[in-house]
Amino acid sequence: MYCTYKGGFVLQKSRQRYRFASLLVLGVVACTVFSACQEDAKNASKSAEESLYPRNKTLYIGGFDWAPPTTFNPLDGDPNFPIDGNIRLMYESLLTYNNLDGSTEPMLAKSFTQTDSSITVELDDRARWSNGDKVTADDVLYTFHLDSIFPTPRHGGWQYINRISANGNRIEFVMNKAEKNPLVLLSLISETSILPKSVFEPLAEAAKKGNSYDYAKVLTFKNDSLPVVSGPYNLDSFYPDKIVLKRVENYWGNVKHEGRAPAPLYVIHSLYTSNNLFNNAMTKGNLDVSSIFMPRIWEKKRDDIRAWSLKEPYHYPGSIPTLFIATTTAPFNDVAFRRALAHAINFEKIKSIAVSNYTDAVRPGFILPFNQEARYFNEEDAEKFGYSYDIEKARKILSYAGYSWDKDGKLQSPDGKLLRTLDLECPQGWTDWEDVIKIVAESFKELGIETNQRFVDYGEWDKDLRFGKFDLLMKTQTADLSAATPWTRFNQVMSGKDAKPVGEEAYSNQGRFSDPSADSLLNLIPSLTDTAALQTAYRALNRIFMEKIPVLPLMYRPSQFYQFSTKHWTNFPTEENPYAPPQALVIGASIKALWEIKPIQ
Repeated sequence: MYCTYKGGFVLQKSRQRYRFASLLVLGVVACTVFSACQEDAKNASKSAEESLYPRNKTLYIGGFDWAPPTTFNPLDGDPNFPIDGNIRLMYESLLTYNNLDGSTEPMLAKSFTQTDSSITVELDDRARWSNGDKVTADDVLYTFHLDSIFPTPRHGGWQYINRISANGNRIEFVMNKAEKNPLVLLSLISETSILPKSVFEPLAEAAKKGNSYDYAKVLTFKNDSLPVVSGPYNLDSFYPDKIVLKRVENYWGNVKHEGRAPAPLYVIHSLYTSNNLFNNAMTKGNLDVSSIFMPRIWEKKRDDIRAWSLKEPYHYPGSIPTLFIATTTAPFNDVAFRRALAHAINFEKIKSIAVSNYTDAVRPGFILPFNQEARYFNEEDAEKFGYSYDIEKARKILSYAGYSWDKDGKLQSPDGKLLRTLDLECPQGWTDWEDVIKIVAESFKELGIETNQRFVDYGEWDKDLRFGKFDLLMKTQTADLSAATPWTRFNQVMSGKDAKPVGEEAYSNQGRFSDPSADSLLNLIPSLTDTAALQTAYRALNRIFMEKIPVLPLMYRPSQFYQFSTKHWTNFPTEENPYAPPQALVIGASIKALWEIKPIQ
């Protein structure tokens, strides 16, 4: 058991003309030869790649990594593909969430049961590591122990766990009574990559210093040479422009697919530095699956590209991108100002121009009004307490709150001073987000608010977010749907216990919002199992959200964009053939599609 953890004149002139013409001819010849050489080199390179990775045996994907790889250590806070996030090609989790039907499916587990105080998982006795060893309960226990002693992305999950113990293949996760949250615990179990104790225990012990550990020493381990994995693929090689995975021929899970191996022998993640480069590769057929925003997907049929659905919004919605608000800083500490901003955003323009209609019409609140969450959305409250694009209404709200406008139409604070220029920030190169920011800036200008559009390096954006150094910053929280949504979405922007002073690092509630009534509901909801009680609680929480505006919702977005090319592979999961979730074939329950796609012969 383990607990808590980027004359002559004419002649001369004729000679000059001759010399120039000769040089010109030579230049043209040189350019032609050079271009031909370039093309030959390009074709030779392509031929060499295809001899190494036959096209009918290689699935190219993109969008999960942008820079040359540096580490595949799962204990690192930001490892490279395919280690980061909920990607299940190398390391598997006990359970996995299916966002199409809301079910939790076994992966390394055989089954699971849940009570009021614990979740018990039975490990699949057939599970094996790539070296042939069994995946054991000790591996599971030690994995969670590592998350308890190191500041991994899952470290915070231990506040919800009292203890973990094992009896044979049965692993029991007992909830912390003070932080009882079965929603988060089930999601944690479904999102934790189980690691081989035989590899990571010696690593941890070598980093031990008395009663503590040298985390920096642990991170020197890059895990880039013959990793021991439980998943269907393993790291084969990596380069500045790609990460190559090769099929594990003795993968234990093939037994779940009538003994068949996944169709691709290789899965290659190509690395590009911008959306446009990813999309160009996709159009040329150099990528088969992409999770990058690709505008006007309906026009891509000519390139054999499509998305999950053939009709709007084309992609399966799963998240709500927002503008985080510095709620403790003037003028954002004024609820009336925040509410006026909510009425000043041209949602329809965002929908049609910035995101190619990849969103349904935005409804007020923080609940997705369709799919699994529709049961918690209340139309009556949305009409009564919600907001919509209405500049005149926004002006009335501001006037009533004491704001005014100068002779040039610029907004003035209640003290008569000209409102300062507000920063609007998002990562540089995220073209769809940049377009959203531009539209928001135009919308606010209608209200007399001047803005400064900041498109910054991802690292700068991330730091500004964590330390609260922003006015309005675009972010999507809860990137993956899970058993804990929509609770996690609300919790990440409204939890008072996660509110920290500006300047102090925060990984949740970076807008520093606080409301006691919201906290009470956030504490209550995880303990509820009755649908009617959940509907009542979520209704109350969503009403607080609409009244207090902790963040500014902008649109709906898929958990990950999912579009695919049928130039080289076919039989991808679609809305018409939904045998797996729309998650790029590498995330969670979607990996089952790797056994069903077929190469074009």
